[in-house]
Amino acid sequence: MHRFFINSDLIKGKEISLENPTSHQIKNVLRMTEGDYFELFNNTGNSYKAKIIDSEGNLIKCFIEDQLKTSQDEIEINVFQSIIKISKLELIVEKLTEIGISSFTPIITERTQKKDIDSLSENKLKRLKKISIESSEQSGKVYIPNISSIKRLRNLDIVSPDNLDIVFYENNDNAKKLNYLKNKFSDKKSISVFIGPVGGFSIEEIEYFKCKESVIINLGNTIFKSDTASIISVALLRNLISGNLD
Repeated sequence: MHRFFINSDLIKGKEISLENPTSHQIKNVLRMTEGDYFELFNNTGNSYKAKIIDSEGNLIKCFIEDQLKTSQDEIEINVFQSIIKISKLELIVEKLTEIGISSFTPIITERTQKKDIDSLSENKLKRLKKISIESSEQSGKVYIPNISSIKRLRNLDIVSPDNLDIVFYENNDNAKKLNYLKNKFSDKKSISVFIGPVGGFSIEEIEYFKCKESVIINLGNTIFKSDTASIISVALLRNLISGNLD
C-alpha cells in the first residue's frame, strides 16, 4: 500500500483533502481513483488507512477509515555526521532513515573540508529533509528524522546520563569492539553516534570525546569511507539493540 506523509491532523472517521504535491502524485502519477486505498502518517507515531472518495477536482478527498498498528524503536539514535560531499550526505540520510534514526546533524570537525561546508547551503539542507520524508514513506516509518542545521563539534553538549555517546573510529588504539556495547543500552533512552569526515577524527578530537566519557568503537581492520561507516555503524547498532547480533 502506498504511503504518504502529510502535515495535518488525522482523525479516524473524518474526511480530509490532500494538498499538492500529494494529490498530484496520487492522481496523476500513480493513477489512483475512487475506492483505492493508501496509508497516511503525520509524524505523530500513528498511521492511518485512507480511501479515496473524490478524485475529480485538483485535490484528492479521502476518508480516514482506520488507525493502523505501528511499532517504534525502543531507543532513539541521533547521528552527528561530519560534513562530506553533498551527494554522499543525501545517500546517508536516505539509508539511515530506512534503518531508523531520530535526528541527523551535520557537524564541522577539524578535518572537514571547507568546500564541503560551503556546498551545504540552506537549500541543500531542505533537500536532505525532503529525502528523509520520502525515505520514511518508502520504508514504513511513522516518524521522520529531524534534519538539524550545521553545528560545530566543540559546541555540542554531549553529556547526559540518559544518553550514550558512541564514536566510530578507524584506529584500534584504546578503542572497544562492537560487542562491548551489548549491555550498555538498558538504562539509556538515546544514543548519539559520531562519524568522522574524510581522514577521520583527529587525535585531539578523540581525546575530547574521551573527556566527555564517550565510548570509542572500532569496527575492525577495514577502514571504511565516511558514508559507508555511517550506514554500517547505525545498522549494526540497531541490530545490536534489538538483540539480532550475538
